[in-house]
Amino acid sequence: MSEQQTLTAGQIADHVNGRIIGDSETSISSVEVIERASAAHLTYLGDPKKLSRLDSLNAKLVLAQHSAEQVVSHLKHVTFILVEEPEVAFLQIAGILHPRRTPTDTGIAPTAVIAPSAKIGNGTVIGHHVVIGEHVTVGNNCRIEHGTVIEAGCTLGDHVLLHPNCVLYSDLIIGNNVTIHATCVIGADGFGYRTVNGRHERLPHYGTVRICDDVEIGAGTTIDRAKVGETVIGTGTRIDNQVMIGHNCQLGPHNLIIAQAGLAGSVSTGAYVICAGQAGIADHVHLAEGAIIGAKTGVHRNMKGGQSYFGTPALPIAEAARNMMALRRLPEIRNAVKQLKHDVADLQENMAKTRMSGTSSMTQSDGVTPSAPPTVDGETQAA
Repeated sequence: MSEQQTLTAGQIADHVNGRIIGDSETSISSVEVIERASAAHLTYLGDPKKLSRLDSLNAKLVLAQHSAEQVVSHLKHVTFILVEEPEVAFLQIAGILHPRRTPTDTGIAPTAVIAPSAKIGNGTVIGHHVVIGEHVTVGNNCRIEHGTVIEAGCTLGDHVLLHPNCVLYSDLIIGNNVTIHATCVIGADGFGYRTVNGRHERLPHYGTVRICDDVEIGAGTTIDRAKVGETVIGTGTRIDNQVMIGHNCQLGPHNLIIAQAGLAGSVSTGAYVICAGQAGIADHVHLAEGAIIGAKTGVHRNMKGGQSYFGTPALPIAEAARNMMALRRLPEIRNAVKQLKHDVADLQENMAKTRMSGTSSMTQSDGVTPSAPPTVDGETQAA
């Protein structure tokens, strides 16, 4: 392990093009998030709402936005470095203090099994127990980590990184600058069956998967091959861990598909679509450009672009929020309805009693015979 490095506020400001408020000689030897930072840590203030908590923190050196200057200038016990993007600057310094280990191995490991017809580009590194099938083409400066399997007929571009234990089924097309993290399975048959004589028979899948340039795919993700044609992952798309993408999906450029989201067969998307964690998209649905699908949202129909959606079934987020607020008030509304029913019943009972009383009075009045007017000497007395 290399000797621990220490940086002063002045040195950090030079690295990140920041402006110091406080002591430029304040030094740190590590980095930490703001909730757990001590005097030895550089941290950053990403959310201005956390400014009020700085008085109780132990951190002595904090990266913050320029817009926070007036608020932080009175905190004399903390040195601030003001930058445009605190998190980006923070990670830049983290890379200096805690650089990631870089592999030092080169060439092809002796335990790798490579078919004679495979073509391996210049500068490509192949790890232990990698298996590469017939007629595979691997571009220049790729890295195929230990235990990965690339079946026959696959084509990989330049600067492709496959982390350990990935499986690429046959005849896939992988573009340039693609990163696929550990244990991904790309190109398995999709979930397609038909029921014949009471049994589920698999439908054959003759298509492929095409992953365009500059795509990153997270660990444990699966992308199924098409029945015919291609399952496509568009340029610049980022896919998180444990995502499921079904056969014949057509993802547009620069999508973000986040953990445990599931896309059924033949889903299509425009550019810059976001599917948050555990979102579920039904088959043949289209998500237009810029659509944002919230976490755990269930989408069963096409969604217009440039809007955010939430709930099951998916609704525009403002409408979904109103529905959720109404649902939270459901016990109160239920009690109010029960009270209204009770009040109405009492009112109906009182009205019935009133009607019965009025009918009884009228009957009694109709049945009484008026008395004869008094007489004087046998003649009727004048009123």
